[in-house]
Amino acid sequence: MNGYEIVKTGLWQQFRRPVFIFLLILLFVATAYFAYQKYAETETALRETKVINQKQATDVNALQNLLQESRQNAQMLADAVKQAQAGQKQPVVNFTVQAPTVEQAAQDTARRINEKDPTLPPAALSPSDRTLTVPQQVKQPAGTQEWQVGVYKVNNYRNLEWSAGFGQHGGDRYIPVQLQRNFSKDAALSYEQHFGGKESGWEIKYTVKTDKLLFLF
Repeated sequence: MNGYEIVKTGLWQQFRRPVFIFLLILLFVATAYFAYQKYAETETALRETKVINQKQATDVNALQNLLQESRQNAQMLADAVKQAQAGQKQPVVNFTVQAPTVEQAAQDTARRINEKDPTLPPAALSPSDRTLTVPQQVKQPAGTQEWQVGVYKVNNYRNLEWSAGFGQHGGDRYIPVQLQRNFSKDAALSYEQHFGGKESGWEIKYTVKTDKLLFLF
């Protein structure tokens, strides 16, 4: 073995671990980027105002499928619509439109919301994760029929969290710093970096909420 081979082997032994870690981080960042782009495209489509009828608005399964919501969020929305239909609770905004059919009334309202029509009430245009319109037929004293369209807004649990603390593994002490991205009440992705100590470390976790642990509890 000549001197060049000795130097080359020594450099590889010295830097192969940092290179391996860098490639892993690069792979994670690229995967996360493309996953987020796909997620953002899906969310943009889902934020478009949806037109649903009164029966669908109180059906938890229909709301889950149409809005791609968790069962908990769909149940809360269905309960709110039922209360609004019973006169116990008002939707975000309620206004009357003149249209030949209930479908046309709902579609016109949804289109105006998606186009951010400035003549609509501000509450109807406020940003939200999901927006839906639920039409209801109303008879006027003169005998004419109008369609009252309720606008409902749904905001999911999604934000960023960070945390820091103190950790110990054997005789090694370190400071863990974590950044967590909550996608909903049921799912989150977190990255934790360990600073200090004899050796630095990191970890990536995907957290999923479950009602039962191993089908036992």
